This record gives sequence, C-alpha cells and structure tokens, in this order.
Amino acid sequence: MSIGVIGGADGPTAIFIAGSINWHTIVVVAGVGIAVVGIIIWALGKGKRKP
Repeated sequence: MSIGVIGGADGPTAIFIAGSINWHTIVVVAGVGIAVVGIIIWALGKGKRKP
C-alpha cells in the first residue's frame, strides 16, 4: 500500500491511499449500512402510526 500527502501552507491537504480494493468487504459494509438505515426508518415510521 502506498500513501501520499499533497498540499501546501495556503491550500487544502489531500491524502491519497493506493492499493488493492477488497470488494467483498465493501459490499458487506454497504449492506450492513443499508440495513441499519432501513431499520431506523422502519422504527421511526412505526412510532408515528396510531393504533
């Protein structure tokens, strides 16, 4: 893995990380994130309904 930092005293600094991408991890993290957001939206919607 290679890490490079660019920037100056008068501008923003950026950090670039170069390396291989583990797609399996990205897909799992995205799936868990979508599930969590879905559960939160479902729970908030359930609380607003009147019996």
